[in-house]
Amino acid sequence: MTRLLTRAAAPTLILALALTVAACGQETGETTTPETTESEFAFGSPADAADADRVIEIQTTDALTFEPADITVAPGETVTFRLSNDGALVHDFTLGDQATQDEHEAEMSEMDGMAHDEPNVATIPAGETVELTWTFGDEGTVLIGCHQPGHYAAGMTGRITVEG
Repeated sequence: MTRLLTRAAAPTLILALALTVAACGQETGETTTPETTESEFAFGSPADAADADRVIEIQTTDALTFEPADITVAPGETVTFRLSNDGALVHDFTLGDQATQDEHEAEMSEMDGMAHDEPNVATIPAGETVELTWTFGDEGTVLIGCHQPGHYAAGMTGRITVEG
């Protein structure tokens, strides 16, 4: 009798699971892009590549470096960073102050690597090139870090000096 009930219940159970999975992945038509203002990032704000004043090419390497690692920009300047990865390891490029870098490092170590959806972070898969465009705020220093597991601790960092 138990075997008969199980066979009879199996299609219902499978249907219920399929509907649950479909409902969880269903789009509502609403966009969930967060509104990002300069107040959310003390060091500037995301920008459109069409508004860039210039493009800065940065190579991410399997030697765990950014090349170049030191960059100078002007306050209010909009820069598109063209981030290339010719190596075999995945890298990321995180713009932020020390608190942002520390927070992202803690998140990444808990998750053992992950994709990014923050406007100040780009993931650069092996063999690919991606872009991140940013308008810089007031004079100061903005740090760059790669937070793939072990990379930041190994020194994959850089600095953007905002002066002008």
